Amino acid sequence: MINLFKKEILGFLSSLTGYIVIIVFLSINGIFLWVLPDGYNVLDYGYARLDGLFYIAPYVFLFLIPAVTMRLFSEEQRSGTIEILVTKPISNFKIILAKYLAGLFLVLFSLLPTLLYVISVYQLGFPAGNLDLGSIWGSYVGLLFLGASFVAIGLFASSVSDNPIISFIIAILLSAFAYDGFELIYSLSLFSNIDLFIQNLGIRSHYISVSRGVIDSRDIIYFLSLIFLFITFIQVVFDKKEAKCFVKKSKGVTTFRMNDGRIRRLFMAFLIILIINFIGSTIYSRWDLTAEKRYTLTDASKNILDKIDNKLYFKVYLDGDFPAGFKRLRNESREMLNQFRAYNKNINFRFINPSAETDNEKRNRLYEYLAASGLNQTDLQVRTTEGLRQQLIFPGALVSYKDKELPVDFLNSQLGVPPEAVLNNSIQSLEFNIANVINKLSRTTNLNIGFLTGHGELAPQYVADIVQTLAQDYVIEGVEINGDPNSLLEFVSADSIQNKYSALIIAKPETVFSTQDKFVIDQYIMRGGRILWLIDPVLASMDSLKRVKSTMAITKYLNLDDQLFTYGVRLNNNLIMDLNALPIPLRTGQIGNQAQIEFFPWYFYPIISPTGNHPLIKNLNALKTAFVSSIDTIYTPGIKKTILLSSSNNSKVINTPAIVSLDILQSEPDVRFFNQPDQPIAVLLEGKFESIFKNRLSPFSKYTAASVIIEKSEPTQMIVVTDGDLIKNQLHNTRHDPLPLGYDQYTQQTFGNKDFILNAINYLTDGRELISIRNREIKLRLLDKAEITGNRLFWQLLNVILPILLVLVFGMIQSLIRKKKYTGRYI
Repeated sequence: MINLFKKEILGFLSSLTGYIVIIVFLSINGIFLWVLPDGYNVLDYGYARLDGLFYIAPYVFLFLIPAVTMRLFSEEQRSGTIEILVTKPISNFKIILAKYLAGLFLVLFSLLPTLLYVISVYQLGFPAGNLDLGSIWGSYVGLLFLGASFVAIGLFASSVSDNPIISFIIAILLSAFAYDGFELIYSLSLFSNIDLFIQNLGIRSHYISVSRGVIDSRDIIYFLSLIFLFITFIQVVFDKKEAKCFVKKSKGVTTFRMNDGRIRRLFMAFLIILIINFIGSTIYSRWDLTAEKRYTLTDASKNILDKIDNKLYFKVYLDGDFPAGFKRLRNESREMLNQFRAYNKNINFRFINPSAETDNEKRNRLYEYLAASGLNQTDLQVRTTEGLRQQLIFPGALVSYKDKELPVDFLNSQLGVPPEAVLNNSIQSLEFNIANVINKLSRTTNLNIGFLTGHGELAPQYVADIVQTLAQDYVIEGVEINGDPNSLLEFVSADSIQNKYSALIIAKPETVFSTQDKFVIDQYIMRGGRILWLIDPVLASMDSLKRVKSTMAITKYLNLDDQLFTYGVRLNNNLIMDLNALPIPLRTGQIGNQAQIEFFPWYFYPIISPTGNHPLIKNLNALKTAFVSSIDTIYTPGIKKTILLSSSNNSKVINTPAIVSLDILQSEPDVRFFNQPDQPIAVLLEGKFESIFKNRLSPFSKYTAASVIIEKSEPTQMIVVTDGDLIKNQLHNTRHDPLPLGYDQYTQQTFGNKDFILNAINYLTDGRELISIRNREIKLRLLDKAEITGNRLFWQLLNVILPILLVLVFGMIQSLIRKKKYTGRYI
């Protein structure tokens, strides 16, 4: 068997045809990956990855491997040496295995020079070595299994014909159908109930799964089953004597009739394959080789998927010809959805190109439908042979489950963040976004959220957008305490009292809280209630500045300072000024009847860019604020304090009372005075809080449910923000209807206010586990653009020419050794 293996290897490496086949393989890969300016070009892609190689290589293998295997049996049959071979003291299975291993070795030999691509990308990383080698090696494992499957198919094609050309054609057709044929049938959606089963019959879905860098035992079992199946077919064709076949020759193609014993053997082979794959689909293991374990779902996602007991369908509108960054987002989205589907077979998806429709009217109707459904559009500039053109895309999906449908965006826009970082952050958030929308669709009961009223809180029109958004997942109620001790309580039974609301939102109160109201809120917290405080410690407003150039900012007395101090924070009576500020429109003159409007940064409107690693704010867009104050944290045993939001490095504070004047915009600010950086404006408090009414009498009658004071809370959380406007949406200038929270109609920018509020409520209620998904971090692996620009030709020549030269040098050395062995001299 070893001698036969060596014979096949040496025969291939001693022929000119063998080297031509390998050189063609390397040339095609090298030109596509390093020279041609298309989506597969490593240098144009900009990321330290080799996705192009693992996409192109299967299609090159469709021709390379049939060329390698076409002579392995057909040549033996045509020359008549097959009869001599079977008379040797070696079983037919060992003959087949030796030739199969020889073909597999030759495929591996052709892949070895491509390791130069890995070395090049490793060196081109920014910084050097910024490459996920685990993912690369996993992808090579997938490519090796793909090659092993094609070798088995090619060997079978070689066994059924004594004409190498016919064997070559048969191998290409069979391999192409096995790789893409089932995928094509799946894409036609002809068998809705078994579409996924049909897709899994093909090689492509399993290859894509492994080539991500994830070794799944189900994929390995599939590849081994496919190889075993075709080797069994080869035995049916090859083992004439022991299979007792009646053989006749017709036009160079071997035909046969099998006896019952051989049919039983084939039946047993199919049965074994079915049993092993069935067991493997229920009992399996996965090994995620990627550096950040990016394809391993968190326990939170798995818990959410366990609730899905019916078909859940993603229509992903992220397909088409995109720039490299969006192609990466599309590929990562597909791979993440594959991961969700691997855990729960009820998950299914399809990628759609909304711009593929040639009829302009139908395409525009689709665009309108997607926008009305809640998907955000993005305008791209796509480079074509005719120059740059605008392309409208909707980087997200519509997700349907039972009778519900919700949108989910895959692109998380962030102001002031480079496009590469935005895309990377969006990829990091994919699991969270997908798990979040599945969680919303699968939720059967909604929790109650209370909006506190009665203290001059924001009017309904100013919280309309966030209320409407929260109402998709929660039951929203306005609640006024008004001295009622039971306003936040729910009586389950005579002996059981619980909080009525899972969370309470206090949005920009303006009037004083009575002792009774403070007591009700305090005891709500003691019973485990959670609160989002949005409090303005200072009274300041732009409304006054619409009439005069200056106004006075004064302390706002709400009677909450002692209560919040007991819980662990102090709201300072000051205002933060920040050079990173929101521009406001001001009238600077008039030409005829036309007012001249210019934008100036209003330093009392800081733009807050979340920089922490807490999952509540991770990858969050910048937030706009208005007349925000700083917070101090107070030492309180057992309370964990986390700063969520802070001002920039160029900020300062002014104490109240203070004059707020538009005159500060008449000259450039002195940066030297903005020397009080990182002023906290939002704090998360977690733990067991002490009641402010500890060792005090209840303000209510002893005969009420509030007569007993709970002095220590259950473990709970609260978030304190020193800006009531953070939750306030603008009203349209002319229509006066509510605009989306976070949208500024003057600069036409959308900030992350809504996402922050949603994350805060999710964190305070049932979504802490879900929010924890944001802790996952995927490192941004870019190529060194300066090195690529300066030495592009060098890297192209290195990766196109050097692999071929290595093969030629090996061939020359092998030829010299062979001649020396048989002639005893060099020629």
